[in-house]
Amino acid sequence: MTTVNIKSARELWAKAGIRDYDLEYTTAPANGHYLVTVHDSEVKKVDAIQPDGSRIELHPGAPRYYSVEGIFLTIADELAQLEKPNPFERPKGTKIIMKFKPNLKLGYPEWYHRDIMGATASARIDVVRLTPTIPASTTEKK
Repeated sequence: MTTVNIKSARELWAKAGIRDYDLEYTTAPANGHYLVTVHDSEVKKVDAIQPDGSRIELHPGAPRYYSVEGIFLTIADELAQLEKPNPFERPKGTKIIMKFKPNLKLGYPEWYHRDIMGATASARIDVVRLTPTIPASTTEKK
């Protein structure tokens, strides 16, 4: 995984022009499961999906991190850790494996995984689904 890979995926996502969508994804090790509603490229709602399927609306301080662009920001921030003297608070030279898979058609990250050898500090973001939606303004009668 390189900044070039991320840049290419972001460019493909921008070219797709999807500004309205629902995004469902899971995270680990926090075991988060989220459903995010995005309109005009802005996060409008973040729900935590509970193990029983019920939902709890969240009000995060930085909701933008829950969108596709937010996932790209998270990946870029984590990649920047490798330039630090002690990446992820580990000694320099620690083997860190970072991988992500962009959707070949739309560019959004289908998944991102980070593993640090000899540590339990792994991370995962796995997109369950991304569903483009039709903006309400285009469905209203004029």
